[in-house]
Amino acid sequence: MIHLYKKAIVKADEIRSELGLNMFQSVNIFDACIRLGLSVRFVDINMEGMYIKQDGGTHPTILISNQRPLPRRCFTCAHELGHHVFNHGFKIDALSNVDSDRSNDTDEFLVDSFAGALLMPVAGIQAEFIKRNWVIQESSHINFYTVSSVFGTGYQTLIMNCKVNGLINEAKASALLKFTPRKILKSLFTSCVDNSFFKIIDGHSQLTVIDLEVSNYLIVPKGIQIEGVNLQKIGESTLGIGYLATKPGIVQIASIHGNLNSFVRIQNAQYIGLAEYRHLENFND
Repeated sequence: MIHLYKKAIVKADEIRSELGLNMFQSVNIFDACIRLGLSVRFVDINMEGMYIKQDGGTHPTILISNQRPLPRRCFTCAHELGHHVFNHGFKIDALSNVDSDRSNDTDEFLVDSFAGALLMPVAGIQAEFIKRNWVIQESSHINFYTVSSVFGTGYQTLIMNCKVNGLINEAKASALLKFTPRKILKSLFTSCVDNSFFKIIDGHSQLTVIDLEVSNYLIVPKGIQIEGVNLQKIGESTLGIGYLATKPGIVQIASIHGNLNSFVRIQNAQYIGLAEYRHLENFND
């Protein structure tokens, strides 16, 4: 499988180059697919995702289930993009564990490896820990969750990716996996709804765009100015101020010190439709 893993990394590097991104920048996978000429549509179907070639391959389409958490959808979209770039043709991915071993299926192993390399390049992961003066093998669950927020992936997915690439050992991965996103969120804000997705954005997060869904939470440092009414403050924690996304739309957040300036794009909960319209309120395409 080593040759497949290398093939996946090379292809991920090619796609990053085509998108004008270096190894240290995060990828907004939905926007990336659109830029690469694919249609991405969210559907209310109990599956992971589907890749479809239409009209002789001239109109490739990715379907993503809206029933899965947002970071899961991101990985699934990158997975389906893998089927596209490796010319696998029509593929449907039923419900599965993206962190499980799928090495027995060479196509699935290839595109899983591609998705991991595209969304979480090793150099990028290392850079995020280094810029915060965190030693990766000694870092806490909060540290790992913060880095997963930068790359838009799931907490467990980042941990498994770090283990596969030798950045952490088995014992460290097992210790980190004892903390679930639900437990982490509850430890910060006890009033939060169980199983809600959240992102931790700190002063080192250099994201121009942050994607959320209505009912998701956002934790930012103190001293952040937020425009509009789409994000409602829920309280403060040791990490900063927590906000609940209550309304779809696009708002700007900025630090008074100028080290953080991002647009937060909030989509309707369980949105159905084309990805490019996901932040528009009550839009029917």
